[in-house]
Amino acid sequence: MNRRRIALTLVAATALLPTVAGCQAVDSVVAYFGPRPENRLLALADAAATDALALSGVDDHAAGLRSSQADALYAEITRLCGTDATGDAPRSCEVERPTKANRAVDSSEIMENAASATTEAADEVTVESRTLVTEQAIALNAWLPGDAPDIPELSQPEQKGAADLLAWEYEQVYGLDFARAYVGPEHEDDVDHRLAVHHRRIDALQDALARYGTIPQPEPAYTSGEQELPHDSASALDFINGLADRDGRKWSAAATNAAQEESPDQEWVTWLVGIAAESHGMH
Repeated sequence: MNRRRIALTLVAATALLPTVAGCQAVDSVVAYFGPRPENRLLALADAAATDALALSGVDDHAAGLRSSQADALYAEITRLCGTDATGDAPRSCEVERPTKANRAVDSSEIMENAASATTEAADEVTVESRTLVTEQAIALNAWLPGDAPDIPELSQPEQKGAADLLAWEYEQVYGLDFARAYVGPEHEDDVDHRLAVHHRRIDALQDALARYGTIPQPEPAYTSGEQELPHDSASALDFINGLADRDGRKWSAAATNAAQEESPDQEWVTWLVGIAAESHGMH
């Protein structure tokens, strides 16, 4: 790289700036050459802020979610840009948060569009921001009704990840079957619903992996890990809630890790986000 040419270019460009004195000149240079918000991240932040305004008074729960997501995205923009000694972002990175929006008729369409746009962006924003955006995509998809998307074809690295997730699902089913023996009759339908969800995931993962060779099989038994095994109805419910919490964290981590790959597979990320959202919906 020709450093002299870059230096001369900067000098020439600086000469084009308005003639000002002292700190004003420095401010002008910073504003001209300083860091700028990433376009995709800014678009997500502005969309979240606009949604929050549109949903206010229509669906306050949805409005609150979108407002908190906007706050987090604007904070991420500031973090990436850096701040000065007073904690302010450079002038080149200043953004104007939307203050007006057309009132929504209902929240369904807005939240569906938000989920779609955020999921699509999860593997497209800068790598540093993908955990945040993926978590927001999961939260938005958990808001929506309906089942998770179909599992896509798997690359070789994804096959390894799918096998790990299949083993995880076997463990979840084992734990729920064990706990079901202790819950009262009033909780059996809930446990059966959870089991059905996990069995659907097992079927999907087995079908996907069958195209590439041997399907991993469940172990005869599993340990309870960090949890104590249930011994009565109350401990069984605690055990089930603990399984659900760990399941949500497992699938969220899988989605985040997939989004952070050097060349992420959008369909695989979307499927993982959908399953993670499903898990969060069972908390």
